[in-house]
Amino acid sequence: MNKKIGVIIKELRNEKGISLRKLAKIVNVSNVNILYIEKGKINTSLPVLKGIANALNYNIDKLLSFANMIDDDIKTIINKRPVLITSFLRAAKNFTNNDWKALTEKILNNELNLKNDRELKNV
Repeated sequence: MNKKIGVIIKELRNEKGISLRKLAKIVNVSNVNILYIEKGKINTSLPVLKGIANALNYNIDKLLSFANMIDDDIKTIINKRPVLITSFLRAAKNFTNNDWKALTEKILNNELNLKNDRELKNV
């Protein structure tokens, strides 16, 4: 685990006024475990990081990115089409936040007239 994620977790915990012991209890790990995560001394599992993010009301994907990790559902999506997805991300590397929001909104509203796999199988 890198120290950056530990610092972020500690800052968030302090901002929320949650003690180390309380966070540990919420996440169902020892307070020493939380302490070592915050100090960057140990690696931790995806479920523990999800629990921490949830307890601190922090976006899990953002927290995982600081740990150089991705959620299992994202891994599944990437593994399904690795070349296409990495090509898309590289093409979109200079998108602004507004570009990403606009594209996401268009996809969610099906304004791009995209077909999903189930629809393609029925054609």
